[in-house]
Amino acid sequence: MNTSTAQLQVLIIGSGFAGATLAVRLNGRGRSRVAVTVVNPRPTFVNRLRMHQVATGRVVPAQGLQRLLGPGIRLIQGSVTDLDPSTGWATVDTAQGPERLHFDRVVFASGSSTQTPELPGAHLLYGVGDMDQAQRLRAALRRLPEGRRVSVIGSGFTGLETVTEIAEQRPDLQLALISSTAAAAWFSAPAAHRVDSALSELRIAEHRARVVGIDPGRLELANGQHLDSDLSIWCGGFSAYPLAAYSGLAVDDRGAVLTDPSLRSISHERVLAVGDAGHTVRPDGERYSMSCQFAFPSAAYAADLLRAEALDLDITGYRDFSLGFLARCVSLGRRRAVLQRTNGADQASGWALTGRTAVAAKRLQVSALLANISTERRFPGTMRWPAAPVGLDRSGHPVRD
Repeated sequence: MNTSTAQLQVLIIGSGFAGATLAVRLNGRGRSRVAVTVVNPRPTFVNRLRMHQVATGRVVPAQGLQRLLGPGIRLIQGSVTDLDPSTGWATVDTAQGPERLHFDRVVFASGSSTQTPELPGAHLLYGVGDMDQAQRLRAALRRLPEGRRVSVIGSGFTGLETVTEIAEQRPDLQLALISSTAAAAWFSAPAAHRVDSALSELRIAEHRARVVGIDPGRLELANGQHLDSDLSIWCGGFSAYPLAAYSGLAVDDRGAVLTDPSLRSISHERVLAVGDAGHTVRPDGERYSMSCQFAFPSAAYAADLLRAEALDLDITGYRDFSLGFLARCVSLGRRRAVLQRTNGADQASGWALTGRTAVAAKRLQVSALLANISTERRFPGTMRWPAAPVGLDRSGHPVRD
């Protein structure tokens, strides 16, 4: 607990969807009892949902972070290179040199990036997991002559959005989507039909195969065959940045901080993790999926928990974090999309919308993300989210007595 005049020093690592939301909500509700410092490598906000658009050369406006966060929050442009959660000290590498920071609580909100596969030739792959990767891919696509073959490996949401965006922007290329499972396997029947139709309309070849090696100009498949590929893009999964592991925190196999149901590190009490940087389990025992749907409410929850600590409120009975998913919206280029209803465990269930309604929903989702953060800054505490149904089984359905 803090004295009546002490400030809780909170260090937030990263300022994406989760980090920015956490910072503005905590700063706005802390009643001057919290000092918030945000460390981020870029001075502008990076919208992770638009990295595939950056890669294809579309202009994506970048808002200044300090303006987004508002007054009262210290923003340091740099990267945390050393962190000691036991003593509460961090070293930040900035353009002016290293800076030492003291903290009472540190929150990992650094998000994630493309998970590098352990495959021969993996250094030849491109990705869209962060701004640096997207810009590197954009340069490679610009250099690629017409008629060349481009392969996107991984048919999750990122793979689907990436391959369809490239197909629309560069119809002169030969596109292939490669995955061990069908591209539409996650969706319900109506949505799956729309996904398959979009791939066909955009002349994207789908290959049900597993990539086991990358050579210049071709991919090696598990069945012994080879596939010509002048440029290969890996969308096979995401992992957290290595700082947490280097700092001695308990992490999962993707480098995400293992947390308890209140988003605290299971190995260091003064550490919290939100969004993709944290591995938090749902009521059914599975991990909350890496998504903006988890990033926003987990950040808001962490802000409220830290506020309670700063104001000396009783947190012994603080309710565990709980989130019930509602729907997923996936773009299939600029003129196609699918809005898929989900159950509380983020699995496709029931109705799906396609056509103009889904396209409009996707555009609204992308445009509303920054607005959500700005609204939370002006009216801190307004963000709400649905709780997970009590008693979910491993399929995400309520358990009946």
